[in-house]
Amino acid sequence: MPNTILEKEQLIPDQTSKLVIDAPEIAAKARPGNFVILRVDPRGERIPLTIADADKEKGTITIVYLVLGKTTAMLEDLQVGDAILDLCGPLGKATDIEQEGTVVCVGGGTGIAAMHHIAKGHHEAGNKVVAIIGARTKDLLLFEDELMRFADEVLVSTDDGSYGHKGLVTELLEDRLQSDKSVFEVVAVGPVPMMAAVSKVTEKYDVKTTVSLNSIMVDGIGMCGACRVTVGGETKFACVDGPEFDGHKVDFVELGNRLRYFKSLECVSYDDFKECKCAEKEGKKKKAKKPAQPRVPMPHQPPEQRITNFDEVALGYSMDMAVTEAARCLQCKKPQCVKGCPVEVNIPDFIAALVQRDVEKAYKVIKGTNSLPAVCGRVCPQESQCEGSCILGVKAEPVAIGRLERFVADEFFHRDACDLISDKPECPLIDEEKKVACIGSGPSSLTVAGYMASRGCKVTVFEALHELGGVLVYGIPEFRLPKNKIVGKEVNALNDLQVEFKTNAVAGKTFSLQELFDQGYKSVFIGVGAGLPKFLNIPGENLSGVFSANEYLTRINLGRAYSFPDFDTPIVRGKKVTVYGGGNVAMDAARTAVRLGAESVHIVYRRTQDAMPARKEEVDHAVEEGVIMECLASPLEFKPGEDGNLGSVRLQRMELGEPDDSGRRRPVAIEGDIYELPTDLAVIAVGTRSNPVLLESEPDLKLNKWGYIEVDEETGETSMPNVFAGGDIVTGAATVILAMGAGRTAAKEMAKRLGCE
Repeated sequence: MPNTILEKEQLIPDQTSKLVIDAPEIAAKARPGNFVILRVDPRGERIPLTIADADKEKGTITIVYLVLGKTTAMLEDLQVGDAILDLCGPLGKATDIEQEGTVVCVGGGTGIAAMHHIAKGHHEAGNKVVAIIGARTKDLLLFEDELMRFADEVLVSTDDGSYGHKGLVTELLEDRLQSDKSVFEVVAVGPVPMMAAVSKVTEKYDVKTTVSLNSIMVDGIGMCGACRVTVGGETKFACVDGPEFDGHKVDFVELGNRLRYFKSLECVSYDDFKECKCAEKEGKKKKAKKPAQPRVPMPHQPPEQRITNFDEVALGYSMDMAVTEAARCLQCKKPQCVKGCPVEVNIPDFIAALVQRDVEKAYKVIKGTNSLPAVCGRVCPQESQCEGSCILGVKAEPVAIGRLERFVADEFFHRDACDLISDKPECPLIDEEKKVACIGSGPSSLTVAGYMASRGCKVTVFEALHELGGVLVYGIPEFRLPKNKIVGKEVNALNDLQVEFKTNAVAGKTFSLQELFDQGYKSVFIGVGAGLPKFLNIPGENLSGVFSANEYLTRINLGRAYSFPDFDTPIVRGKKVTVYGGGNVAMDAARTAVRLGAESVHIVYRRTQDAMPARKEEVDHAVEEGVIMECLASPLEFKPGEDGNLGSVRLQRMELGEPDDSGRRRPVAIEGDIYELPTDLAVIAVGTRSNPVLLESEPDLKLNKWGYIEVDEETGETSMPNVFAGGDIVTGAATVILAMGAGRTAAKEMAKRLGCE
């Protein structure tokens, strides 16, 4: 089973472990320098981990991790046979390896494991490999035996002198560079101070130096901009431009500051998790904790109404109610509720699927052992069976397992996919030979999938993230687009039309377009969105506290950071928030900040309020909610506060001049009129660029001068035969309805060619 842990070894007890994971698709593509993004728990955070090794024949990858936060602590709880919830990769650019002579690979901490894969790659290319590894003491040293299998030399240093050289890895490195002029490159992987020190040493000897940066990431596919680093004075994104960069050009001070930005917040959830584990193991008294969330009540007909009819008294949960109740489940490792169920329904698994709003999966889990879930959910005595065994029932109300089972069964049967998304009166028989692939699960791809499936085509949707819906899920807040009523209903309807969804599948990394055709797909639609965020390119933009709108909204919407620490993705709740831009995304960010408790929220815009491109309704709603429109102002510089994080912004007062090419009056600076606005959180919402992950791997796709895919306007076909595209990857950032229209245009042509109009 993919993502299953095949081997687990504690390299350093209670601190560092190695996992060998069954991941054949990732192993087939993994190269030295690549990383994966994983998620352990439905409420968990996405974290990046470098691939320490890959075995294509066995279909396995190896990762090594240090238990630092809640996600790695939960990862440590997994055992052989358990599966990792989400595993996405391989990501990032592979190490550039050429046969040139001697390479010195320097590793520290868990970075030694990541460096191991790179060193192995140099060895296989025919280079002489000198490995220098270090730790505080011998007991904390990693991967020495693994390196000795292929490295020509392995040099060891320990801070306390308990093994090898007493001192730092940089001392061994400098000795080597002084005595060996054949070294053409130094590779360093490890803690930021170590990589900075290595780069400082090699700069004296003018030796090429490559460092692998472990920056903060949210999506890992170039969408959010959280991983940005300054390299040679330019902003780069570690997930798509790296993670490897020229060590002589990296701003390590800035990188260190950004890595520390969320540290205090991450400690909140980790300390709470750790306290729970310690209390369990040691029998210590737990800290006073918030009382468990009460059970979600079931809506009923009022007594005065129900006595007049024969309609069902209990009305059932809505999707939101069901998900809220399902989220109360503790996901016990040894679930007593399963033992209490006469037919042994895998209750934790169906509830976990329901938390993700995956009704079809939840239904399939239940049906695996229970033939009549809708009946059992209504008439079984759950209070003395599954719910009677629920651990929550010891001190609070047990999870409403029966009500959730009833909801899943009812919801599954109440959906009529053909009526919902098709203009056909009946669902057609699916022709398995007419295979269509949709890349991305945003509005354009979902439109194509629905159109093609309703005409009998077998459609597979490939999504890079762990949830379906694209920008509808990660970009647009719940208060503007209810996910269960709109997005969830569409996706579930597609499930009923036998559309297959594959998450954590990254086009250009996990698979190529040609590989899809080799697998029998007759037509491919690209609807990956624009993705890569734009920035203002002003001083201080990489200060901690400055977010792209993509990162800010993705953390909150996809990562549910608004419920931190109940969900593990952190977000800083700024007190004085400024948002830059005047479109719908800017309004979404500003109104979200209001809901997160900001004392003040300003939208900074170069023109006047009536010139904002956002929908008037969205602007009006923002003003009604207290957002201040800081119009006729343009940012010049972000300035740090006393703590080194964002503290204020310098703004240039503007006035409107003559009309520009768009017909709008051009904003012109008022000379000398500069003022400062306090801000501890800034969100930049000035648009996006084309994401390079897929485009760089497909050189046959013709792009326009702005880097977007060129298509035939009549058919949506690209320069590659039977490859179509639509949405933001073609037009740049636009509206949902335009993306859907582009999807329908392409789908009509695809259906015509496949003979299923």
